[in-house]
Amino acid sequence: MKRYISVFIMDISSSSSKDNWNRITDYLQEWEHVIDGWCSNIMTAKVSHRRGDEILFVGEHCFSAYTIAHYMSLFWKFAEQRPYFGLSHGAVSEDIDRLDIEIWNHPLIKQARSQNEKIKRDRDRKITMRFADESDLHNLISNADVLNLLIENQLVLQQGQSENQRLVYALYSIFNEQKIIARLLNKTPSTISSHFTRGRSELLQKNFFQIQKLLGLEEGAGVQDFNRILLLIHDLNDAIRGQLKKSMSSLLFFNKE
Repeated sequence: MKRYISVFIMDISSSSSKDNWNRITDYLQEWEHVIDGWCSNIMTAKVSHRRGDEILFVGEHCFSAYTIAHYMSLFWKFAEQRPYFGLSHGAVSEDIDRLDIEIWNHPLIKQARSQNEKIKRDRDRKITMRFADESDLHNLISNADVLNLLIENQLVLQQGQSENQRLVYALYSIFNEQKIIARLLNKTPSTISSHFTRGRSELLQKNFFQIQKLLGLEEGAGVQDFNRILLLIHDLNDAIRGQLKKSMSSLLFFNKE
């Protein structure tokens, strides 16, 4: 039976530029447990921290890898050593529960690795995520072309944000309410509204949800299937937000390095 899955291979920019490799290693091990917690009650997923500064993720559904990568990027601690992700998705015959992803050599793994390497070779590092494209070469435009363009637009918008605007956007991705963020940051609602508007947070949120929907369409063949996928997307977002709310005292965005 065919199952839809998605994969990311994450690496870190300038991971050896600072004398903090042991802290990076500990940090990635923490992320391995965090990702397990995000997915545990929603979908089957496997995550492995390996090779010092790399994380491999394999999860059910075409949208799962991107969703995890998005939230990891938002709440990443080391501002000068950012993560980047090669992504792939598609149908497989294997059962994820029975996989040993350390030795699994499926083409989707190779595709994610290839995209990761493309980002690594880009000196300008214009993007921090890249989707694999294995579509028919005769197509003038593929789904991956659209996804990668949305990813690039998303990064440009985020790079244009001030530190306060980035913080408001990250917190909005959890609470979805500006009044709550104002109380958390001890700011007036009008100040939060200004950061939200000038930081283009609403557009960034729309962009994020649009990417998730496009990935959902990859496996939602009919209206009924797509509605089921939308519910799963909602459930994963909700589970991640719930876990982040519980760890507010140690949220990575409040402790940048």
